[in-house]
Amino acid sequence: MLANRGKWTRQKAMIMVLTLWIVVVLGVLATSLAFDVQVNSKLALMQREKFQAYNLARSAVALGMVNLQNDMLIDYQENPNQPVDSFADVWAMRDRREKDVEVEMGKGTYEVQIVDEEGKININRASASLIKTILEYYDYEAPDSETIANAIVDWRDADDMALGTNPGKENEVYSAMGGQKISSKTLPEELAVQCPNEDYLTIEELLDVFDNLGVDREIYYGYDPDAEEARELKMRNDVAMGHTTRDKSKRKVRGKKEQLALKDILTVQGSGRININTASEEVLTILFAAATGGSNFETAAATARSICDYRGDRKTGHAPDPEDAFKSAADLAKVSGVDQKLVGSLGNSGALGVQIGFSSNVFTVTGIGRVGSQKQTVSVLVNRFLETFNPDDAQLTSNKGSLRGRASRGNMRSRISRTGGANGATDNLIRNPSIRVLQWME
Repeated sequence: MLANRGKWTRQKAMIMVLTLWIVVVLGVLATSLAFDVQVNSKLALMQREKFQAYNLARSAVALGMVNLQNDMLIDYQENPNQPVDSFADVWAMRDRREKDVEVEMGKGTYEVQIVDEEGKININRASASLIKTILEYYDYEAPDSETIANAIVDWRDADDMALGTNPGKENEVYSAMGGQKISSKTLPEELAVQCPNEDYLTIEELLDVFDNLGVDREIYYGYDPDAEEARELKMRNDVAMGHTTRDKSKRKVRGKKEQLALKDILTVQGSGRININTASEEVLTILFAAATGGSNFETAAATARSICDYRGDRKTGHAPDPEDAFKSAADLAKVSGVDQKLVGSLGNSGALGVQIGFSSNVFTVTGIGRVGSQKQTVSVLVNRFLETFNPDDAQLTSNKGSLRGRASRGNMRSRISRTGGANGATDNLIRNPSIRVLQWME
């Protein structure tokens, strides 16, 4: 009897232990399942927020394009023969306070940034002397500044001969500068450097020239790219861990000087005219210094600062005013301390390869959408132009029947622009501000 009782007790103990193990295993499975569900839920939320942020960014780009089109219509109505673009225009959103840059929409925010590409120096048009001045502005001294400037021009020019004091063919000269040992048996295709001999397609191509000559990339980026990569990696890791994070910094570390990086003052777009109403203080300083031989950056900087203070810009407390925008070179006489002879020398391309202008057609529109921890950016390079149609042209009059049908729904002719601008002249032309997308970047 006692033996049976002991056996039963041991069986109950075994059952108890087995039950406990089953509970532990089920608990582990339940915990694992709950963790998977939580992770999948977070991933689904992140995907949804990412999708919403992306659409907010695209919507912001569309808004920026509309602002550019509206600005062109306003310019035409006010002065059709002398269009002007400045920071006082609709596209620059001069009435937007800094704290209201991000606009709330739904569960997220969007932000529109429009950069005038023709307020920069076109590296495809700039002469070697202007590029040399640019490099000296960023603390490169002769003869290094001249060597680098010549290499930049040789990369794009049509001939095969190197500029400067280094005689020989471009590919051989710059391959040797990069450290390649060249002999009489070296074939042309074996050379490390192959100059395209065509215009730069992107500003990033300058890095190929810089790397070959050992130029510090910080002159291009204005900050340490490795440190920036580490910062972005940390942000991505924080998001992956479910932590809410946002980059609140509005500027990059730009080295010892508080100045724009090289990539922010150069472009490959436009005709070579630099809009003095939207050019940065750095661009204006370089232009005035180059026009005087690149010898006096202090005087050039003072002149550039005077122009920026007069017209107003995003760096100063002086809000841009449409009345202060420069419409011609003669308007610069309003700014004290500006040498009119110097301005006159910038009125044509001359030795610099570029010249000043007062209107722009090429812009980069950037839309930034934020929802929760997600941030999406879409940038679009656009060309803005005013299309003009004559309703009496053969192609339009051939559709006379369809025009009558439209007229019956609202009198199409009444919607055709008849005003030729502020001078009061009238015409019968159809004018349509158009946007052509040159490059879409996500």
